[in-house]
Amino acid sequence: MKIEADKVLSEGLSIEHRFEPEEIILDDEHARLTSPADVHLKVRRTGERIKIRGRITASAEVDCDRCLGAVAFPIESEFDAEFEPANQLSEEEGHEIAADELNVATFEDGVIDVNDLVREQIYLAMPARMLCTEECMGLCPVCGANRNVDDACDCNPVEIDPHWEALKNLKSLN
Repeated sequence: MKIEADKVLSEGLSIEHRFEPEEIILDDEHARLTSPADVHLKVRRTGERIKIRGRITASAEVDCDRCLGAVAFPIESEFDAEFEPANQLSEEEGHEIAADELNVATFEDGVIDVNDLVREQIYLAMPARMLCTEECMGLCPVCGANRNVDDACDCNPVEIDPHWEALKNLKSLN
């Protein structure tokens, strides 16, 4: 979905769009949308800048960080973004960026690509780490079996390197 900057007036406009999961390709192969992403945008112009206030709701799935099982979670994200034409940036060498320019993105040819903005906001709404349960035992380091499944494997525990053996006698601080 694209927004043509010259069609955005100072009084603004409202846009609602539903992105199907296959429309928003997440580059991380361990994350995927499991439902359409509903996007509600309020777009307005302030001088040359285009301000977008939005809300995204969807469902996603990531792999558990320990056992690689699928973990579903909701995405509900609100965001504000500002854009200005790429030619508005100062091209002089040594130009110091002002504080109000730090959070401003650029667009070219009078068009703002909303797909990239939505993808970015979905990534920001995702947890950095995700476990299927707090008690997840992960994968066996020897055979790779899921330890959460009864009788997953009969592997012997890995021997401790003698250099680290003294650490097993330390008491937990918890």
